[in-house]
Amino acid sequence: MRITKVALAFSLMIFAASSAFAVCAHPPKDGIYRTTNGTILGGRASEAWCSGGPGQPGNIEDAMSWDGANLGAQWHLWGMAIDAAGATETARDMDANGNGWIEYVTNYTGGQFWLSGSHLWGDGSTDYTGMVTYYTVTARITFASWQPVAATSNILMTGSFNECTNCSIQYAISNATLIWQTGYPTPMPADYPPFACGAPAGELFGVCCIVAKIYCTPIATESSTWGGIRALYR
Repeated sequence: MRITKVALAFSLMIFAASSAFAVCAHPPKDGIYRTTNGTILGGRASEAWCSGGPGQPGNIEDAMSWDGANLGAQWHLWGMAIDAAGATETARDMDANGNGWIEYVTNYTGGQFWLSGSHLWGDGSTDYTGMVTYYTVTARITFASWQPVAATSNILMTGSFNECTNCSIQYAISNATLIWQTGYPTPMPADYPPFACGAPAGELFGVCCIVAKIYCTPIATESSTWGGIRALYR
């Protein structure tokens, strides 16, 4: 009976390990990818004013890589919606004439990502998709006479891969600069992600200075777990 239990446990363990490897035959390559050394592209982003104005709950962000000619050929991040709290003010320095800055923190929910398998993190055999697990933006808005004239943002996201459940984007840190928003006197520029949710208004950003870490946790194999299983049935 003891041998039968051990054999059954060992068989189940091998099946689980082999199934995990079969699901993820071509995992993304571990590494830290940076725009500063050319291992990941910067990009462009849009935030749709799905709820009527900037910083409102339900507004949706969409970001894509940009190589100077092609939008979204290397990576795409979309579907992140501002949570129920909306943009929350955390600090300000404004004078009586409305000149200065206000800082906001905005948390988002949901979102998905896509990475081209032909880039350095892949081997060209398959693309990668996944779910955004955390997305937050800290933005400083500069005002002149109470009118917003510039905005810079720091962005932090994490994500988990669909094809490789042991792999994750442990962090992706980037900066974004406001390029255009509805109400500007200049025409809306081309080659930016379209506004989500059918919104007629929103904002456009340039995304730079990305640092992203991809990491895959090693999957246990029979050689590393056999001793533990034997100990259970001594």
